[in-house]
Amino acid sequence: MEKIDLGIKGKKVIVTASSKGIGFAIAKRFLEEGAEVVISSHDERNLMKAFEELKQLGKVDYIRADLSKPEDVEELIDEGFRRLSGLDVLVYVTGSPKPGNLEELKNEDWADAFNLLLMSAVVAVREAGKRMKEGGRIILSTSMTLKQPIDNLDLSNVVRLSLSGLIRVASRELGPRGITVNGIMPGWTLTDRVSQLVKDRARREGKNEDEVLKDIVRDVPLKRIGKPEEVANVVIFLASNLATYVNGALIPVDGGILRCIL
Repeated sequence: MEKIDLGIKGKKVIVTASSKGIGFAIAKRFLEEGAEVVISSHDERNLMKAFEELKQLGKVDYIRADLSKPEDVEELIDEGFRRLSGLDVLVYVTGSPKPGNLEELKNEDWADAFNLLLMSAVVAVREAGKRMKEGGRIILSTSMTLKQPIDNLDLSNVVRLSLSGLIRVASRELGPRGITVNGIMPGWTLTDRVSQLVKDRARREGKNEDEVLKDIVRDVPLKRIGKPEEVANVVIFLASNLATYVNGALIPVDGGILRCIL
């Protein structure tokens, strides 16, 4: 079968938080499509490990950046733009804040979550938008918690919701310059973060991890947990020439677990 030209070959792409999990899978897919990619992570060891694996696939570079620090995010976009000699696509992915509920979480936990989940996205979108002179694509990876809270993930439930507003505002302000801004909402996906949540829930509920996984899958109509590559494929679509009129959208990638109608 002839491969479809998605218009991604040669595109200059920055993927944040891309040393593992969903971010890594996204960077890998862009390289497979012939893009030039800059990856990032706050963990230099994981970053180097990812770079060594990804460089077999194409042109990739790496920049250490802590997304909880706005100055690191600014430097990442600026330096990534310089190394790539341009910027066509920004894919914003971030790690997750600690689990916990209202009674457990401290003021500093909320401040940290604000910087990690929202402020970093604001800075990344703003700085990328400044540098996309001839159109571009900005794609934010959020969470299904934007539509449906998950027990004991109060930081994510509350703070991530602001990303919906950011996507709508940025899509309207940047759209006239040919820049589309969209978001994806991954559901349960096989990542280290999900493994951590499964362990935490097993501890709280006095169950073993297999029992918790079965409980999770029971609520997914497809009866399985997603793969990072399946999330990455939706990002590739949004960055491709198949999605030229998609702007301001939030797309679930969750196997149908969301029960909300809108």
